[in-house]
Amino acid sequence: MRSTCTFLALVFLMHAAVGCEKQTEVIEFGTTKADLFGVPAEYRALHMALEKELDYPISFPAQSNGRAIGVQLEHGNIEFAILSAAEYAEIEDTSKLTLLATAINPLGKTTRQGHIVIRAKSHLKSIADCAGKRFAFGHHRDAVTDWAVRDALEKGGVPVNKLLPELVPTTVAVPIEGRLYAGDRVPTLVVWDLTINAGVVDEVVYSRLPDTGGNPITGPSKDQLEIVGHTIDVPEMVIVAGPKADPQTVEKLRKYLLNEAKNNAKLCEQLGIQGFTEPNKAAYEAARSLVSRS
Repeated sequence: MRSTCTFLALVFLMHAAVGCEKQTEVIEFGTTKADLFGVPAEYRALHMALEKELDYPISFPAQSNGRAIGVQLEHGNIEFAILSAAEYAEIEDTSKLTLLATAINPLGKTTRQGHIVIRAKSHLKSIADCAGKRFAFGHHRDAVTDWAVRDALEKGGVPVNKLLPELVPTTVAVPIEGRLYAGDRVPTLVVWDLTINAGVVDEVVYSRLPDTGGNPITGPSKDQLEIVGHTIDVPEMVIVAGPKADPQTVEKLRKYLLNEAKNNAKLCEQLGIQGFTEPNKAAYEAARSLVSRS
């Protein structure tokens, strides 16, 4: 009788231990976005949805860049990652990654491009005319407004070393490696700063500009800009699984992203997307070629 009681007690303790292990295990999604409170603002609705769907605590440990995320995925320190095309391109070996879902942007596309713009009625007429002129890039190391536009300029006969070099910081833009980076303020600078002759605008940012009526107070409008070129299409954000992620969790996550996430309005609003769809790995691999030339 005593041995039977001892056996039952051990079984109870083992079950309790398993239960505690399940409660303390955390599923981690690597990201380059850091937040003082642990969950970046754009991931808060996603965080709640994933904890409910996967029935585990979720965390978003921040890494310095895509390469660091790739190392953590390969070693199994994190199971999943949320990556931009640029961050994916920085990973040394992507062969062991499983792409689960790619984002659909506000334009209803899984890719985006940059528009190379000049001031309307400018004496410039083409990309070639940008040689020797000031050019406003978007975000440093962004796949569209940095890497892809450098590629487009080079194909148009204006490699970066033929642009007027930038050396002095301003209140609205920062020179890095001799290039001027202005983020999403490029349309404003091209229209109102007569010393900046051209720049690149993310097509999603461009789509938000009013057609007419631009002014220095409310900002520029599309009719004040002329598009003279485009970058190649670059894929949107992608969610990937590392080689050591649990297969059942991988499949559960994939199904949620592809079938249910689009119905969560707050999740889509915070991420700036319409939902997710099947990823095209070839498109992400193509974007990797931009890194080698940058």
